[in-house]
Amino acid sequence: MQQKKYSEWVREWLSRKERFVKKSTYAAYSNIVVNHLLPRFGNMYLSDFSESLIQNYALELLQHGRLDGTGGLCDRSSRDIIVVLKNILRDAMKAKLLSTVSYEIVFPPVFSKSKVVILEKTMQQTLIQSILLNLTPRSAAILLSLYTGLRIGEICALKWSDIDCENKLIRVNRTLQRVYQKELNGKGKSEIVISEPKTRSSKREVPISAFLYPIIKRVNPMNANAFFVSGTEKCVEVRTFRTFFENFLTRHHMEKVNFHTLRHTFATRCIEFGADCKTVSEILGHSSVNMTLNLYVHPQIEQKRRCVEMLSEVF
Repeated sequence: MQQKKYSEWVREWLSRKERFVKKSTYAAYSNIVVNHLLPRFGNMYLSDFSESLIQNYALELLQHGRLDGTGGLCDRSSRDIIVVLKNILRDAMKAKLLSTVSYEIVFPPVFSKSKVVILEKTMQQTLIQSILLNLTPRSAAILLSLYTGLRIGEICALKWSDIDCENKLIRVNRTLQRVYQKELNGKGKSEIVISEPKTRSSKREVPISAFLYPIIKRVNPMNANAFFVSGTEKCVEVRTFRTFFENFLTRHHMEKVNFHTLRHTFATRCIEFGADCKTVSEILGHSSVNMTLNLYVHPQIEQKRRCVEMLSEVF
């Protein structure tokens, strides 16, 4: 079997991947390779890899993986790096550069789970009123997220041609993001990329409520090629729109929250008003109902009390 350096194979691997994956996916691969894998394994041969080596590297990432030397990476980032490493080695096996072997890598359990933050009802009402009094395409886009659960990248990519006014539907077909890619020579570049959503379930149709429709109709530029957020044929990138949202909250004396809080609020309110999880999951574009259940279905203590009290009827 041919002996090949890991660094040589990685360059071939990236070149192959570039032809078959989205720009954002390729940029993620390239960044992981340049920032983490080549510095750590660049001088090794493919045959030097073993399960114990990769397992130790996974733990090393959790403890000391940050590029600035200030500690470890989070669980998700560490797992992403190991997934790319394993994919590179798996493809080397397919190319007959490495003996076929399975690497079973274990990560320590993660017990802490961040709580979903939603808008308090009074703040939600204040936000809605502030938007209605200061209606522009950008402020209307804030309301759009609050009443449809669209992600910020989906909103920034949304055009008026995606809005079916006759049937009062939004067709989510694209997402917008700024992609930063680090080249193998160490230089980096970034660009705005509008592409299909990452998963099949993210391509979906979302109804427009009777409350929302007449409001967004007021900011319709009557140009099907115009982006919703800008009202023109020039898009607004995610970080610019996020800054607008933060400044909007500040100007109207509201507590600063993350834009994604609007999506969380939409989903939580839907569940509170009795919508079934399957429907909410499809509106959100989640890949599974379990994701929706884990994020948004958290019975309050009174609901739990009613549940256990039902057993009293047995006696």
